[in-house]
Amino acid sequence: MIAQALFTPAQQKLLGLLFVRVNQGFHLNEIMRLTGLGSASAQRELKRLHESGVIVSERIGNVRRFKPNKDCIVFGELSGLVKKTFGLVSVLNSALAPLQHVLNVAFVYGATAKEQENMDTPVELLLIGDNTSYGELLSRLPVAERLLRRKINPNLYSIPDFKRRLREQQPFILDVLSGQKIYVLGDETDLDKVSGEDVAQLTG
Repeated sequence: MIAQALFTPAQQKLLGLLFVRVNQGFHLNEIMRLTGLGSASAQRELKRLHESGVIVSERIGNVRRFKPNKDCIVFGELSGLVKKTFGLVSVLNSALAPLQHVLNVAFVYGATAKEQENMDTPVELLLIGDNTSYGELLSRLPVAERLLRRKINPNLYSIPDFKRRLREQQPFILDVLSGQKIYVLGDETDLDKVSGEDVAQLTG
């Protein structure tokens, strides 16, 4: 993966957050809460980015806010790279992290997976897992929607329900599985495990 080759996990989380809403900026506690980074890790990465000129900071009252430096010579290239590789995923991953013990896999699909920067379309998100509910899921998504400034359309399936739909070869499921996917939680191996079927054969 491009993101893993170029950035550490901490850098991915931080840059993914900051470049989602480049004009707003975030203070340290917000960054820690939304990325899951510890204080030392967040401060270390912020210092490195600030000293390199990639981000700038301003003090508002008693709080210092950090945001991308639009005057940085690589702002355009870095912004595009972040959005195309992990910006959207970082925000969704942070939102879903508290549910990862009950979600086996989650990924964006359709137009969202093909063009993450199209800010006019909803984020199409498919999730598979047991012991969770739409109510619990929907309570986690408003923060991500505010950050992304996009509506999120979740499709949540239990493992038995997902397997049944696969066996019935329902067109929507087959279409999603045969299309491009960007994983938020889990990966292709986890999808194969929960499907209990040869996905490649069913969607081939």
